[in-house]
Amino acid sequence: MQICPDVISFPESPECYPDRWVIMNVFTRDCIGAGPEAIQLLGNPQLAEEKQFRVWDIWHFSHADGLLADPSRFRRQAGLWGEPKIIKKSDLVQILIEKSIFIDDLKSYRERFKRKKSILDKSNFGNYHEQLGQYLLTVARCDPALWWVSQKFKEGAQEIRSDNLYGAVQHAFLAEWLPKKIRSGQTVLDLGCGPGVISKMMANLGAKVLGIDPNAEFIALALKDARGIHFQQRNLDCPDILADLPDHSYDIIFMSDALLFYFVPYQGKIPADIQALVRQVKRLLKPTGSFLSLEPHPVFYLLPWLGGSEKPFTIITEYLFSQWRINPPLSILVKPFLQKGFVITELDELKPQKENSSVDPRALNFAKTFPLWLSLEMKVISND
Repeated sequence: MQICPDVISFPESPECYPDRWVIMNVFTRDCIGAGPEAIQLLGNPQLAEEKQFRVWDIWHFSHADGLLADPSRFRRQAGLWGEPKIIKKSDLVQILIEKSIFIDDLKSYRERFKRKKSILDKSNFGNYHEQLGQYLLTVARCDPALWWVSQKFKEGAQEIRSDNLYGAVQHAFLAEWLPKKIRSGQTVLDLGCGPGVISKMMANLGAKVLGIDPNAEFIALALKDARGIHFQQRNLDCPDILADLPDHSYDIIFMSDALLFYFVPYQGKIPADIQALVRQVKRLLKPTGSFLSLEPHPVFYLLPWLGGSEKPFTIITEYLFSQWRINPPLSILVKPFLQKGFVITELDELKPQKENSSVDPRALNFAKTFPLWLSLEMKVISND
């Protein structure tokens, strides 16, 4: 038995509770609350058997609280942890093994960092989408697609929520950014339009919009109050699904929170053909047209929100080779476009522009320091 090299420990609410620590495996996102005597055990596994230890069960699947809820997976504020369990050394060691803080050997532990083989697979850690899907289906027992809609949109899916970072950051950005990019009379193709809320924002600016999404339930929501906007259900995984649309017919092609699925697919599927998508985008854009992309940030999305609420910090555990995260590195995201004659004409890293009392202060402060979305504008300069 050995301490896992992926483990960190830090005090939680130290100004009030200096004796309450979090012990976390930063790769598995598992943790416990513990007194400083448990920290001593990490450094000295030979501590006497009769010694007693305080532990708190603070782990919970915080992603189920919302797509943009605190992803750190432990209950904040040590004063709310309740009373500790007083346990002996052998019991604590067993808990530390279950939490991948102590491991039998490094090789077998590393072998568990694989994609889940099924929705019931608990042996392999899997990525974020697989863990979330497993929780929603087997614990919360709800439809992941409808759950996702409820995280971003108000009931009825006709407006973006204002009480989380979708409203405070993404929607606020779009409200300023889209009027700068879209003029009345322009043609817009919204790929992965979901329930059509952003499509309708662009239509309100005078654009002629076609929204496409593979999910029939999303399209049904989009068709409510469509106001002349065209919405279609199409399987965007198919390389030629856009082949019937005329060449050079769109001023703007827009994708939001959708391009990532061409790199890291949902629930173990084979990634859709990104090269085919790029070819279609290039074919459909007018010579002066733009491809606009708004995606989760390649670095900071899904990282734990550590430290104090006013001055957060985080730990980057992976980037170029992703096991847990579901968005590609920036270089991999743009490479298929650059290879086909596109250039990046604008890049923004989104952050809150103003205070919002309806949003968790920790979330706002984290997003001010570590942007959670990246916007790109690309144009075609070469027809090769």
